[in-house]
Amino acid sequence: MARAATNRLDIKDGAMRRQPRLSLRDQAYQVIKSKIVSCELKPGEAVTVTDLADALGIGRTPVIQAVDRLMIDGLVEVMPRKGVVVSPVSLDELVELIEVRQINEARVSRWAAERIQDKQVKELRDNLDRMLKATQKRELGQLIALDRAFHQAIALTAGNSIMTELLGNLHDRAVRFWTLSLNVPDQNSRVCDQHAEIIEKLAAHDPDGAEQAMLSHINAFKANLFDTLMKS
Repeated sequence: MARAATNRLDIKDGAMRRQPRLSLRDQAYQVIKSKIVSCELKPGEAVTVTDLADALGIGRTPVIQAVDRLMIDGLVEVMPRKGVVVSPVSLDELVELIEVRQINEARVSRWAAERIQDKQVKELRDNLDRMLKATQKRELGQLIALDRAFHQAIALTAGNSIMTELLGNLHDRAVRFWTLSLNVPDQNSRVCDQHAEIIEKLAAHDPDGAEQAMLSHINAFKANLFDTLMKS
């Protein structure tokens, strides 16, 4: 079991010590969370605290503390005789995330269309160019990172720091769904097309168009995920 966990986490000796500014607890939290949201630790998968500690090369105490934080995030559960279980994804959770995104990201897109500058438009187009290249190479991890960066950039452009923080937390919870969505054949190309439409509406300073383009993007994400989860 310990060997399998080490392979899944793919952490080399000393990896935990390359971030001296963070406590062991915080380092453990970041690494385990990354593996969960990227689906390297799959929904429903069980590991033990000992497995995780061995893979990270640290003691059990910071791992236990990290697991406590992940429980608060809703990403893991601790179950008798199973250990640490990665929380499953569900249609109910997806619906709730979509509802929050529809309300908040639509509003953010309107603000961004009103306030965006040429430099920010260029940054979004550069992001899209990198997404297109990652799509051609089927670099899923890069696609997920760029997709999240795209939405974060729009939130920053809107100029509301509280909303940016709220959406950042929301996107953390949605990354597992993004992973499942972007694994669907041809979905990556569709996402790039949707991002291109959003950028054009933002660049034209068209709040109504930007809002509608974002809603269409979110609704397409919802439809793709519902279809994927229903088939799984």
